[in-house]
Amino acid sequence: MDSRGRVLMALNHKIPDMVPLDLGGNQSGIHVVAYKHLLDYLDIVDENICYSDFIQQTAKPCEELLERFHIDIRWLRPPSTILPENYIPEVEGKYQGIWDQFGVFWGNSVDKNLGDILYYDPVIHPLKDMTTVQEIRGYDWPDGTDRTPFKGLREQAKKLRETTNYATATPPLGCIYEYTTFLFGFSKALKHLQKNPELIIAAMEELERYWSEYAAAFLREATFGETCYVDIVANNGDLAEQAGPIMNPKKIYEPIIKPIEQRFSERLHSLADLKINYHCCGSVTEFIPHFSEIGYDAVNPVQIGAFDMEPCSLKNRFGEMVTFWGGLCNTQNTLPFGTPEQIREEVQYNMDCLKPGGGYIASNIHNITAEVPPENIIAMFETAKRFRKY
Repeated sequence: MDSRGRVLMALNHKIPDMVPLDLGGNQSGIHVVAYKHLLDYLDIVDENICYSDFIQQTAKPCEELLERFHIDIRWLRPPSTILPENYIPEVEGKYQGIWDQFGVFWGNSVDKNLGDILYYDPVIHPLKDMTTVQEIRGYDWPDGTDRTPFKGLREQAKKLRETTNYATATPPLGCIYEYTTFLFGFSKALKHLQKNPELIIAAMEELERYWSEYAAAFLREATFGETCYVDIVANNGDLAEQAGPIMNPKKIYEPIIKPIEQRFSERLHSLADLKINYHCCGSVTEFIPHFSEIGYDAVNPVQIGAFDMEPCSLKNRFGEMVTFWGGLCNTQNTLPFGTPEQIREEVQYNMDCLKPGGGYIASNIHNITAEVPPENIIAMFETAKRFRKY
């Protein structure tokens, strides 16, 4: 069985020959510092180290590393979003960083040396002082139909489908509720949900319009004849923390957020025959039935260290609803600070829980952080390879 068939079987809750493996997505990536250490340890040369996501400081893994770990998925990114290792961030007041298309500035202290910056946070929130729906509607929202960022994407999609057998996935082609926390600021967005939900709804509807146009433009670039060469699209929407939901699921999520995100999910599914991989960190068990209803095919990153996220329990309760994507090893504790033996034990246990019956794609839980030693990364993927067969 080839990689693409393996991934699609897992997403269709059928049993493939082996559990598919992933590395390199926007939330299954590797920090550039850990990446360099890993390459040195494995004696692999990447002569063109780039950022797959500058904000998160994640590296675009080279093909030799992906083949070394038997990775089944390749991530199709607009070339314009891949930045070189020597990229110099902009300076904005007391911050250095980068503007996104929505006018959010992702920054860190201008006083820091670039080599000491591990990631960038949203520090300038363009909607933070807006108090009316009219102001939000009148904001200079970006044009999702603009094809300029996609130069070179079509050729890349064609090459991946016609010369490899990997499954093709995209970076996030949508981020609706979560992006309001960047536009307003996290605390203010939560306050608006409670007291001024019309402001959040207006922002989400504008984001829905943009992402619908953007996703359609992206997927047109990857469509040849009647066939779209994309298998999976990512969609982001953090709704939870370590201890549980960040809002009341019944009073806030269901009436305010879910209808818009469901409409957007239906739009994505209408654009092509594809699967949706929905990223939501934290303790998400209260949301999983909703995710299934909305039409999300997979849930990432399966943060097993959060409350009520024990992997065997997750599989028993929700294994028929969604495919679990992630869940290999606790990225906050075991992976950075454990021994290779501890990592091997944890990976084997988690895979034994999550792989039965299909419906599992194995990857690191969110991005591998800068401090993770190469021996631990190797232990995680080598153990996953060892126990991936059905």
